[in-house]
Amino acid sequence: MSGRRSSGTGPHPDRTTARWVLLSGAAAAVALSALLRSLVPAASRAADGPDRVRTDDGVELCTEILGREDAPVTVVFAHGFASEAREFRHQHESLGRRARVVAFDQRGHGRSGWGSYRSATMDRLGQDLGEVIDQRTGEEPVVLVGHSMGGMAIVSLAGQRPELFGHRITGVALLSTAAGHLPKMEMPDPMARYGVRTGLARAVAWSLWLLAPAIDRMAPFRRAGGRRWLQKQLFGDEEPSPETLSTVQDTWVRTRQSVVSAFYPAMVGYNRTDSLGIFRRVPTVVLTGDRDRTIPWQRGEHLARTIGDSARFVRVPGAGHMVNLTHPGAVNDALTELLDRARGDAGDR
Repeated sequence: MSGRRSSGTGPHPDRTTARWVLLSGAAAAVALSALLRSLVPAASRAADGPDRVRTDDGVELCTEILGREDAPVTVVFAHGFASEAREFRHQHESLGRRARVVAFDQRGHGRSGWGSYRSATMDRLGQDLGEVIDQRTGEEPVVLVGHSMGGMAIVSLAGQRPELFGHRITGVALLSTAAGHLPKMEMPDPMARYGVRTGLARAVAWSLWLLAPAIDRMAPFRRAGGRRWLQKQLFGDEEPSPETLSTVQDTWVRTRQSVVSAFYPAMVGYNRTDSLGIFRRVPTVVLTGDRDRTIPWQRGEHLARTIGDSARFVRVPGAGHMVNLTHPGAVNDALTELLDRARGDAGDR
């Protein structure tokens, strides 16, 4: 009968249209991504040179052994976000006189391979660090030094493999970092939490990931505005030397926007405060600049207070986020003292 209503068993026209719109949009996004990515060279999937660590998911990390090969202790350095192993060059030189040094580029950074979008997590970086320790250190005690995101990797490793701390790992330095509830990252805290809870942060990150090749071609950090942003965000009251600023600018340019956008939601949603009790087993130094605009010094103070008596808190006057580059004397002194404490504790066991 012409007046009879539909039983509803067939596909609803509006729903069918909506599905086609979504599928067409997704196909267009994939096509756009492929087109944009064809405009720039693909990111390297393998580290250059013979000294590599292959992770359990097939990513090759570029590593380098420095310092005294016969030293009684090995120091493993984990660098920060959009940086490379060379950010620790002053510390490599200083500690290399008395220790064996292992430097490596984190996945997606420097000369290391990348993997997939889903591998951009702090837990994955903790696993990578553990594999570097397994493959590049022997039976000697190990001291870990992590800056910013590298410090977060150390905290993640502590949660994953606590048995290493107090046994293989005899000391830890956490520089310009936090264990969770990261600060505003250019937006108010409530907005950042809302973005993580609703998935908005990940949606924005996915959008940036699709547009990453085009952004890379524009090279925003090569431009004067990008350089000024880096200087304001990553350095303190004292103007960095041209060499230091150029080093940081170069690593930000070399870090592809696909990597930056992939790690963004992981950084905002990061929280491993449950791992901090592990650091009570080993001498720990928590060091920060008191003009750090990226991770304020109060976060470091809270970190040290939560860890307790095994932690020494060092606050460097006038220093910003890249304190290891701008104030190498203060950082090297703190790390040298940590080595002495770590070797003393190892000798007592």
